[in-house]
Amino acid sequence: MSSDGAERTWRRPVETRVATAVCMAVLPVLPGLWLGLTLVTNHVPNGGWVALELAVAAWGILAWRVLAHSVTLTRDTLVIRNILTTKRVPLADVTGVRFRRGVLTVTAAHEAAAAKRFAVSVAGLGSAYWSGLRDAADVAAEAISSAAGLPPPPPRREIISRNWAWALLVAAVLCVGFGVYCGPLQAITRPHVSFALAEAGAMLYGLGIATLGLAFRITRDHRRKRARQAAADK
Repeated sequence: MSSDGAERTWRRPVETRVATAVCMAVLPVLPGLWLGLTLVTNHVPNGGWVALELAVAAWGILAWRVLAHSVTLTRDTLVIRNILTTKRVPLADVTGVRFRRGVLTVTAAHEAAAAKRFAVSVAGLGSAYWSGLRDAADVAAEAISSAAGLPPPPPRREIISRNWAWALLVAAVLCVGFGVYCGPLQAITRPHVSFALAEAGAMLYGLGIATLGLAFRITRDHRRKRARQAAADK
């Protein structure tokens, strides 16, 4: 809740939610194919179309939940809208707000009931978990703590320093380069390349691609930290 008592809502960027909603179309594919095959083999009229319509409807529900993915802080309630569930947590019951494995987690207990943890998946830190960059999730955590009458979460520390981030980025680029050299490039220049070499190239390429994105984001976070520090020092 803001200082004037208005509700506050945090969401992921629109482009992220739209991309996730599009990717959700993959989930109903296999169930839809299985249902369509079952209906067709049992000679159900328009069985394929029925399965397609149900799969599209299931995807529509998932896409709607993704687009509505958010956390809202009202005067007395925290509304957590995750993709599959919606939880309403009274602020009076909130006993803790902290980050667990890069995801904001709210702990609540009502009277003598056992405490429960609620993950606020929309307030994930992403690469900021490793770089220590102040993120929108930190703002949400502080606002929820303040509304619940709790002290703010302790400042986060960087896990991967700027130098290590650059080293990780260089290592990822080298893995991608060696993966391409040992795989596709060798297959072109040497038609009878060994299976072991091709497999090693594929593993290096996959490892490099997986690491490259994370290393790039951590390096970018450190650049933003330096820019913010420079702006603050002026």
